[in-house]
Amino acid sequence: MAAALIFGNELITLDEVASTNTFTQELVASKKLMEGLVVWAKAQTSGRGQRGNIWQAEPYKNLTFSLVLTPNLLVEEQFMLSKVIALGIYDFLSFLKIENVEIKWPNDILVNGEKIAGILIENTLKQSKIGTSVVGIGLNVNQSIFPDEIKATSLKNELDVEREIKEVLSNLLIHLEKRYLQLRAHHFKQINEDYLAHLFGYQKSLVYQIEEQQKEGIIVGVSSFGKLQLQINGVVEEFGMKELRLGF
Repeated sequence: MAAALIFGNELITLDEVASTNTFTQELVASKKLMEGLVVWAKAQTSGRGQRGNIWQAEPYKNLTFSLVLTPNLLVEEQFMLSKVIALGIYDFLSFLKIENVEIKWPNDILVNGEKIAGILIENTLKQSKIGTSVVGIGLNVNQSIFPDEIKATSLKNELDVEREIKEVLSNLLIHLEKRYLQLRAHHFKQINEDYLAHLFGYQKSLVYQIEEQQKEGIIVGVSSFGKLQLQINGVVEEFGMKELRLGF
């Protein structure tokens, strides 16, 4: 087992920033940073998600932060990091006694089908390995009202209580670190099993939007590169995040 890291051993707190990931990436480019460094913004004005989407979060009511990691993974193993981050968030929500939590490929965490958290991981490559990863996480905490077009929820909506955001950050980091140590110890089999056990749509027949067509498929796995493995008409095909969407 790798020596324990301390996520948040160095904490940069910002009142407001456009994007914690962009800010952190600029730090990574300018100097060597300690693994586990956290950049937390109380307000994020231009948060980024996958597929070029914007992460919308009401200022001062939600948790938006970035975490610096050096996972020592091969490029083809990169999605293992996404799996452990998703599992860390899942573990934290389960610790809070929130039920019906699921991981929606590739980067969302759902509660009763509503989005409560999102992940954006941006890697710097060093030859055939990942040099540094900037892990951006957005978690809905005290926001209770969301735009009609966003199917979302929050800790407050699920637990009917407001929480101190810095305390939420501290507790979430504990769960993330536990899962990250699994990764550092190369417990890939356990990580994969846990990930699939909580994956939305796993072994279920659902409708997907593929190349402007709706097709019925069954998720049978996720590749180490992060491609969704979908069984369609008895044949397993792999899809990247820009090639497929759930048909709802």
